[in-house]
Amino acid sequence: MNEPLDRIRREIDDDGPITFARFMELALYGPGGFYETPPVGAAGHFVTSPHVHPVFGELLARAVRDLWEALGTPRPLRITEVGAGDGTLARSLLTHTAAIPVRYTVVERSAGARSALAELEDVHVTDRLAEPADLVLANELLDNLPFRLLRGGAEVRVGRDEDGLAEVLVPADDEVAAFAAGDGGERVVPVGAFAFVDELPRVLDRGYALLIDYGGVGTSSGAVHGYRGHALVGDILSDPGTADVTAGVDFDLIAERAVADRLVAFPTVTQRDALVALGLGDWLRDELDRQRTRLGAGEGREAVATWSGRSQATLLVDPGGLGRLRWLLLATPDLDPPGWLERALGRPEA
Repeated sequence: MNEPLDRIRREIDDDGPITFARFMELALYGPGGFYETPPVGAAGHFVTSPHVHPVFGELLARAVRDLWEALGTPRPLRITEVGAGDGTLARSLLTHTAAIPVRYTVVERSAGARSALAELEDVHVTDRLAEPADLVLANELLDNLPFRLLRGGAEVRVGRDEDGLAEVLVPADDEVAAFAAGDGGERVVPVGAFAFVDELPRVLDRGYALLIDYGGVGTSSGAVHGYRGHALVGDILSDPGTADVTAGVDFDLIAERAVADRLVAFPTVTQRDALVALGLGDWLRDELDRQRTRLGAGEGREAVATWSGRSQATLLVDPGGLGRLRWLLLATPDLDPPGWLERALGRPEA
């Protein structure tokens, strides 16, 4: 039995073709959906940066410390991570921010994920972004929030045919028509990400939000696709609930929405530039020195382990992979960009 498919079919039968956003809502977040239990990690369907190497959490913690200092070192620093998954990033950040008084909240819609996260020490678990925060983190969240889909001047909806689910083109309504691509191509309208950004001013009395995701700036957000068992899925309408559904984020649209919500949107940087600005180059050189020292001491197995760790860490900045993720920092109007962002942008620090 495929519970998401049954629910999708019933809605289509009752109301006609549904928006792609509604399809995603049911396939990913509804009962029996893809995110009912955490699908991330080596044993799951995909991995994110914190799973690739622990140095990601170590470097992100440096960024968090800079933001804490820019906020005037509040005690505690109230961090809310939205879309915390299996808690890998939370564990890493709590380890590397041990010298900072932190109140850490994780937000997950999935009951299965919340149950797993409840096993973390010193973490408050909730199902919605509600509590006041000094810093909101979202790592690879926005690309999975429901979006509507345009093709030319028409909207792609999900209907039924004799073989199962099928795309249906309908005239775009007033809510999304303005987002149609001028070249007649496909365009994602990130209604779920918009709703998330709209919530930020309510929880950030004075603070930052750091959003990390795949995407581009002023460019197409990329083709809609899925992941199942670490492999790409082309037919995302087939067997809903068993695969991720995603598309790259148009960071210009997200920044424009944030500005409309009276937040400051600093220029985005690639993950490669952000991590280098936070000291990844020095870390890699230190690990190379450690590898050579171990080789010189005849510790071949340890040297190989160090080499392997360095190789894994470089995946975080691979320009063809994780290095092309973008970091978007938002802030309430009275806050300045941190030093690491100025360095990543190639600007002199104040």
